[in-house]
Amino acid sequence: MYFEMAKRNLKRHTLRSILALLGIIIGVMAISSLGILGGGLKEGISKNFEGVANFVVVFPNTGEGYLHFTKRDVDKLRKLNCKVIPICTKSDIVYIKGKNKKTYASIYGIKKEDIKYLNLGVDNKLSDTTIYIDSVFSNLNDVNKNDMILIKNVSFRIRGTYNSSFFIISQNSIILSQKTYKRFYGDNYSMVVLYVKNKDDINNIKNETENIMNKKEKKVIILSMDTLLKSINDAMDKLSMFLIGIGSISLLVAGIGIGNVMLMSTIERTKEIGVMKSIGASKRDIMILFIYEALIIGIIGSLIGALMSVVIGYLIVVFLLKSSLAWYCLIYVLIGILFGVGTSLISALYPAYKAATLDPIKALRSE
Repeated sequence: MYFEMAKRNLKRHTLRSILALLGIIIGVMAISSLGILGGGLKEGISKNFEGVANFVVVFPNTGEGYLHFTKRDVDKLRKLNCKVIPICTKSDIVYIKGKNKKTYASIYGIKKEDIKYLNLGVDNKLSDTTIYIDSVFSNLNDVNKNDMILIKNVSFRIRGTYNSSFFIISQNSIILSQKTYKRFYGDNYSMVVLYVKNKDDINNIKNETENIMNKKEKKVIILSMDTLLKSINDAMDKLSMFLIGIGSISLLVAGIGIGNVMLMSTIERTKEIGVMKSIGASKRDIMILFIYEALIIGIIGSLIGALMSVVIGYLIVVFLLKSSLAWYCLIYVLIGILFGVGTSLISALYPAYKAATLDPIKALRSE
């Protein structure tokens, strides 16, 4: 009965009901969409960094005067229960054969058999006469697989292209076999990457590395990629909540609109409320009727807003951010729906109370 009466009352003031509904739709859509966008952004960043989550990277402490690792340092780290990958690096000028062009690049020396652990997406068939280049170097210099590059007047064929991992291999870079690198630049290990197969062992590996390398003085700086990834995820979670907070402002405005609709309805229906009370309607009956009206607006508006936010969020995340929607993003849709329905109910409480406490005699006398 209450539901049918609430529907009838909303239909009697169609335009006003639609405007209140739009407020809820926009508010819920803002909350859910911003949450989904934050979640999609987090998912994209996590995927970009998940390839280095198993790494512990050890750098020489330049602040204490240590610029490179020695072979002895590397041998000490081989006692650890992980794959030890020493990496050499040098910046130098290289020549693009056939284009009469020279450019500056970071050159890395890595053992051929170690490259597969770095998740660079190459074929792991590097030889002493071939090189890998990163996508930035390829785009900047318009070179691709099988093109030739001169380093120290020696020709090398490009074997493949990789995407630089930022924390290990920088952008605009070239990878040589360690044997070839040593022939040009000597031994100068600039970092040691520890590949830990089981992520649960990372903290133990970090502690053991600290004990081995920094026993007497702080010779190295140890950076754990999983810790960095967690920090990024925490920051993205906070960003998502901040975006939801911004979206909730529009929902607050929608709540004020609903409260206004209900309050105006109370004033316009004063005589009707007086009649209802005179034939036995209780305060509870009047309050329930008004709350049902707000609930209908809140549920319909929230569901429409949630559906629209999923569609818009999907399009933006997949086609604009080039990421994917994770299942947990639906939590933001649920939050939006709960906020929308809750705002509608809260906004209707005062008008419902005002209507329920009207004096029936004064209400019947009103025009």
